[in-house]
Amino acid sequence: MEVLKKVLNSYAIYPLAIEEVTERLFRVSDGQREYALKKSLLSKESLANFENVYHTAFSQHIATILPVYLTKSGNLYTEMNQTIFYLTPWIEYSNTKQSQLIENLYKNIGAVHAKTKQTQLISTERLIREFTTYKAFCEHAANELITFVQQFEKSRFMSPFELLVCTHYRDLEFTLKEIIKRIQHLIDEQEEEISWNFSLCHGNVRISHTLGAHMINWENAYYDNAVMDLAAFFKQEVSHYDQPRDALMEQFSTYNHENELNQHELNLLIIHLLNPTNYLKIVQQYAGHTSVDTMVTRVRKLQHAHRQLLFGLQFSKYVETEYEVSSLDELES
Repeated sequence: MEVLKKVLNSYAIYPLAIEEVTERLFRVSDGQREYALKKSLLSKESLANFENVYHTAFSQHIATILPVYLTKSGNLYTEMNQTIFYLTPWIEYSNTKQSQLIENLYKNIGAVHAKTKQTQLISTERLIREFTTYKAFCEHAANELITFVQQFEKSRFMSPFELLVCTHYRDLEFTLKEIIKRIQHLIDEQEEEISWNFSLCHGNVRISHTLGAHMINWENAYYDNAVMDLAAFFKQEVSHYDQPRDALMEQFSTYNHENELNQHELNLLIIHLLNPTNYLKIVQQYAGHTSVDTMVTRVRKLQHAHRQLLFGLQFSKYVETEYEVSSLDELES
């Protein structure tokens, strides 16, 4: 606690109470106000991006980004024992319904993506080359997966993992057909140059990082297309069986109202969600006996990867219905 008191002293705050909420988060009270003191994982390399978040929020008046307090010397953070600490207002978690939390998140991150968006023209030559290679990888993955299924089915008694792979195969077949179709569509629609959008990305978007009208924890921030933030968020949230997959799709229009994605970006988002690499890697490690995980851990990881791909299929259908003038099948005919 002495270290924390020294950190707080750099903000001219003299605490009456310090409560350890988590290993890295402390609730501080000085008798008048309450603060959230974060013992961050920021490195010297990531500090520049972290500082840029708050300079951007200040210059562009982005209230969605929860502000940090300045130290007595005017810094956004303080360093103690080779660890970076920063201080924000304390905001209570509310018992808001999950549907409202999702709506708040979409509004908040959509506003940040929109207000920080910058557009530049890029050559599509490299883009087409990379996605052509990726399409070939997906086609190879389809052949490799059926080989694994045939191998597992030869066993007189399949393990729980092998049985699960065989059970999932139909979904994976649909996934690989859909991603190959989406990649080909992306390749076909490219011109010599396209407009590419860059936005401030949170880097770790989670429902738990939304507090009312604010987004917290910008330690992993970076600049890229907003689709990258959304893809990582969806994959994280839908990997567990009890997550609100339907609500994430049904309320997506809230995000798109704040930061409207063009057809190219929607297609790119779907391609990221349908990426079979993680699922295939888990199967390859099992078949090659290179995994040190227990059977229970292997099955759990496979289930998580499968749920992510299922959501990708559902989201592709949702986008096709809600945002595309006609289906990709009609476009191909």
